[in-house]
Amino acid sequence: MSGAPDPAAGDVRIGIAFPFTEAEIDALRALSPRLRLRASRETDQAAIDEIATEDLDGLIAQALPSDRQRTPSLRWLQVMSAGIDSLSGPAWPRGVTLTNARGAYAGRIGQYTIAAILGIAERHDARREQQSTGSWPDDPERLVGRPLRGQTLVIVGYGGIGREIARLATAHGMRVLAVKSDPATRIDGGFRMPGTGDPEGSLPERIVGLDELAAVAREADYLSITLPITERSRGAVSRDVLAALPAHAWIVNTGRGPVVDEPALDAALAAGQLGGAVLDVFGEEPLPASSPLWRRSNVVITPHVSGAGAHEELLALARENVRRFVAGEPLLNQVDVERGY
Repeated sequence: MSGAPDPAAGDVRIGIAFPFTEAEIDALRALSPRLRLRASRETDQAAIDEIATEDLDGLIAQALPSDRQRTPSLRWLQVMSAGIDSLSGPAWPRGVTLTNARGAYAGRIGQYTIAAILGIAERHDARREQQSTGSWPDDPERLVGRPLRGQTLVIVGYGGIGREIARLATAHGMRVLAVKSDPATRIDGGFRMPGTGDPEGSLPERIVGLDELAAVAREADYLSITLPITERSRGAVSRDVLAALPAHAWIVNTGRGPVVDEPALDAALAAGQLGGAVLDVFGEEPLPASSPLWRRSNVVITPHVSGAGAHEELLALARENVRRFVAGEPLLNQVDVERGY
């Protein structure tokens, strides 16, 4: 990371606009006697601007200060989200390294995704519907679950989240295929909690590029989408990709809504060309009441909550990157702002 503090120099000043507790802030302060923290538990722009002093070296927040002239010494912004779509672009200030929270949400979103797949395979909705009748079914066989072993899961986006989904799917005996923007890069050196993920990229049977998404979609029993939104990924799950999926296949989207052609998805669901979809993200959020997706019996909608509850992981990431920043070491999860990830 260029512009990091000189490890032999004086104080390092970092602002934090994130709801860490006082004890957690004190634990961060204890990382180095050179560290000076100014913290707010609020995350809005006003809170960011309040802690943005002219001698600030680093910032843990969801945005830059609104007036960059006030923070001429700023060299680092750590955002606490995996996506950086609101930040990337040509206006990014030179000399400021951006790091994201890639990997911190892997455990929670991995659990959400596998829980969704298990619920589908075990016919939880049909069982609950039968229970509501208060009677034993005439045909219990229709409530028998389907095994995951041997089923194919195609993971679209093989970063920290996709790799944890692969680990959990493999534990259930699933066959994993992965799709990523740069399939030649198997190793993931980003942040991850111990025991999670697939840092060597060894779990998928194949890793292919986005240009082969439609081809591998033909093999999917389940399609898990974890892509960030970039110019390349926007609309990547297109009408053609949806048409390539087998009629029994289910989609689980925890990435970004605009990655999927939403009207084409709804049309495929309405026509019975897909088994169904579990959707946590949408092109417009909150999802409008007028959206036909609300009324599809083969759709499960959740309000962008798949990654919620990752506080411990975010604290661990902040702790490690603050330590590295003070020591002048390369930061984890550095983002190529032009590429958007």
